[in-house]
Amino acid sequence: MSLISLAPEQCQDSLDSNKLYFIDVKGIQTRFYKDGQGEPLILLHGGNFGSLYSLDSWSLNLPGLAKEFQVIALDKIGQGYTDNPETDADYTYERLFAHTCDFFRSQGIEKAHWVGHSRGAHLATYVALQHPEWVKSLIMVDTSTTAPEEPTIPSGQFYAEVEAMIPPGADYATIVRSEPEAQAFSKEQITDDFISRMETIFQLSKMQLAREKMRILGASTWIPSLNKKREEVLARIAEGELRVPTLIMWGYNDRSAPFSLGINLYEKVCRTVPSAELYVVNGAGHYSFREQPQAFNTTLKSFCLR
Repeated sequence: MSLISLAPEQCQDSLDSNKLYFIDVKGIQTRFYKDGQGEPLILLHGGNFGSLYSLDSWSLNLPGLAKEFQVIALDKIGQGYTDNPETDADYTYERLFAHTCDFFRSQGIEKAHWVGHSRGAHLATYVALQHPEWVKSLIMVDTSTTAPEEPTIPSGQFYAEVEAMIPPGADYATIVRSEPEAQAFSKEQITDDFISRMETIFQLSKMQLAREKMRILGASTWIPSLNKKREEVLARIAEGELRVPTLIMWGYNDRSAPFSLGINLYEKVCRTVPSAELYVVNGAGHYSFREQPQAFNTTLKSFCLR
């Protein structure tokens, strides 16, 4: 285990629109970012259908990573600017996974480094289990969804508490800021540009529809499918089915996914993955890659390209 301790970095937040594209993935209009010429690196953001996070969350990391990799970051189905699932029955993990695989195939890539944050890390891990031939290395970032659950840290409690603190009739900026500010160790990375982009996503009619669908279908459709895959992934890791080099990165000051979960996940992974490593970023919360982008990028590059 390595501990990286750095002061919060000054952030210049931007997203180069010339590197943003749309592609039809079996009927789902999908937004993605592509830049660089090196080994392919797939970035999967966190959240689920209707969540406000998108590929924009990687904005502080993209230019630096593109110096070493061919970086490809996508908006997952039902998030960002990517279309929502086609039917109510498609608000499932299975549809999310199918869309991710179809997008990867559309890029004409044989193999890549897969990086996932939070629930995006669980998705990347499931790709590594189902399609190890696609994965050069796996990087999991602050992912309580992938870690063994702790009874003292109820899943979803943090987000429910944040939601309850938003005053009735709050404006868009207040709603959008609530979760990242509650997560942050330092608010330097919550830039006006980043919040503005999140506000724009929040106001999309397809996003409002996805949020309403999740209020109706979350407990009955999405969560059961997610929990089933959580159990499957942990069982398959324990059985030694994860066979790719694996790096776990965690913000030491993570509030929604406390560091103890990262320790538990590493202990499970390292039993069957000899090449597994754990890096802890001090002075960083759940979005450790945004709070310490230089430290995150340097560690990721070192692991993938050594």
